[in-house]
Amino acid sequence: MAGSEATHDYIVIGAGAGGAVVAARLVEAGCTVLVIEAGGDPLAERPCSDAVADDDPDMPLADAYKVPAFHAFASEHEGLARDYYVRHYEDTAVQKRDWRYCDEKGGILYPRAQGLGGCSAHHAMIIVKPNACDWNHIRDLTGDESWRAAHMQTYFERIERCRYRIFFWRWLSFLTGLNPTGHGWWGWMQTELVFPLRPIRDRLLLSSLLRCVRAAADAFGHSGTQWETAETDPNAHRVWNPFASGIRIAPLSTRRHVRHGPRERLLDVKARYPDRLDIRLRTAVARIAIEDRRAVGVHAIDANGNELFVEARREVILAAGAFASPKILMLSGIGDAAHLARHEIAVVEDLPSVGRNLQDRYEIGVVSRMNKPWATLKNAAYSIRDAEYRKWRRFRLGNYASNGLLFSMALKSRDSLNEPDLHCFSLLGDFRGYYKGYSQRIRKKDYLSWVVLKAYTENRAGTVRLRSSDWRTDPDIQFHSFAEGSGDYRHDLDAMVKGVRFVRKVAEGMDDLVAEEEEPGRWRDSDEALRNYVAENAWGHHACGTCAIGPRDSGGVTDSRFKVHGVDGLRIVDASVFPRIPGYFLACAVYMIAEKAADVLLSPPQGEMA
Repeated sequence: MAGSEATHDYIVIGAGAGGAVVAARLVEAGCTVLVIEAGGDPLAERPCSDAVADDDPDMPLADAYKVPAFHAFASEHEGLARDYYVRHYEDTAVQKRDWRYCDEKGGILYPRAQGLGGCSAHHAMIIVKPNACDWNHIRDLTGDESWRAAHMQTYFERIERCRYRIFFWRWLSFLTGLNPTGHGWWGWMQTELVFPLRPIRDRLLLSSLLRCVRAAADAFGHSGTQWETAETDPNAHRVWNPFASGIRIAPLSTRRHVRHGPRERLLDVKARYPDRLDIRLRTAVARIAIEDRRAVGVHAIDANGNELFVEARREVILAAGAFASPKILMLSGIGDAAHLARHEIAVVEDLPSVGRNLQDRYEIGVVSRMNKPWATLKNAAYSIRDAEYRKWRRFRLGNYASNGLLFSMALKSRDSLNEPDLHCFSLLGDFRGYYKGYSQRIRKKDYLSWVVLKAYTENRAGTVRLRSSDWRTDPDIQFHSFAEGSGDYRHDLDAMVKGVRFVRKVAEGMDDLVAEEEEPGRWRDSDEALRNYVAENAWGHHACGTCAIGPRDSGGVTDSRFKVHGVDGLRIVDASVFPRIPGYFLACAVYMIAEKAADVLLSPPQGEMA
């Protein structure tokens, strides 16, 4: 062991959506912070280069990171990817029915990222704030009124720098304090739109989209209070019909159509306060040091294999994600005592719920091959050598300013639901889930994919468990999907089938352009055939819930102030703390809880809360 280094007020483990945001806010408040990140800086690894051959499918990591249209390549780039292989089913015979199953790895690829920004360095940049019910659920669970939706809205307004609504609303807010849209105008996270600039040059595509929109409304048969077409902004206040289904155009977290997020936030703070923020890259945390039931520091391993012990003057903040955070807790002796004993790990705190409650969305693709390539993609080879890249690099315009998503629809699978539970979005490309090499399908120019995303699933039976006491070994990740899970899985299956039928109905507006529906395939037409297809092939990429907020006797791992039950000086600030998966995309929700966690840490001490 190299010995103890200089102490910091806070040690933050992970520089992703939670860690980078909470660290930045603490530094601005005058605290000294050490951020420990297992990966590197995606823009420092290999600079943008013109030396890549035309036929080289690879690209510099800096371009994969920065260009919105290249996000799939970023997720598979060796300089950023942190791949896990997970099981949707414990039964191997059932699991192997998924064509993405990898025999060598014994599971399905689940792409994660390591490096500054974490998964915000490879995600699709979609920013949709959670529904009010997501926050009110935590308030009801804990009795902590600071989680009520109206208060959590202030965090969204704090972080957003909206640049796609007309400037009138921005200045109305600045001059009068009135903010009827509910947007933030001066935050660190800039949001932009690219629709409808992308398809405007392609008349065939534009007319087809308009037919799809009309078909969507007709297919659902709703109007007035049930179907909303006037407000396409998913983040605007909806005084009228707040829970309506409707068409949405998702904003992106980009600045001048370049990826912009927690990485840039953290480095901006580093530039302004270099004496307060220390960022240690390519350093892995093996375990948290706990003395007398208090976290006092971390044991880490640097890029050269040297073991380090770093002390925290105040607290340790764990923000390693839904898979790594419970793993680090268990390696530190916090978890189910019987499970830890099997791996000969001394028990510091018997907390059986660590690594349980793993949740995710269910997603499925409806993929169609078109009769001919899209005219709007004529010059798009998804290469740093093509004309579209040059247009983006010089003017920040064109197809590459977009993440590929055209528009989406928020739907209710059952009339009895309060909030829409389906989010269906379309993209010009061939997307069928995650497996090695999936990003290369993006280069195909004659495909249209609809992705059906099921929010608020019934299943909370997933688990993250240790395979070994060796910190280098990945955990065993079991989602226990559908019939293996909890709740009435038939509701989830039926909802997904309804989503597939809905987008098929929408796609009828483009039938004259479609050569063949390749996934699931039109021959799968009965409800039973579609249920089987969904059960065998659904994927997800919004893992959360493994260190849930809540009372200890109800399965909680942390209290409402992010503190780990039974251990002082240790908090968790990442997607693992959600007791129920929030809708519909996780990034914005994590940014918001990170801002809240900073307020908690900077506020005067309070009595323990549930």
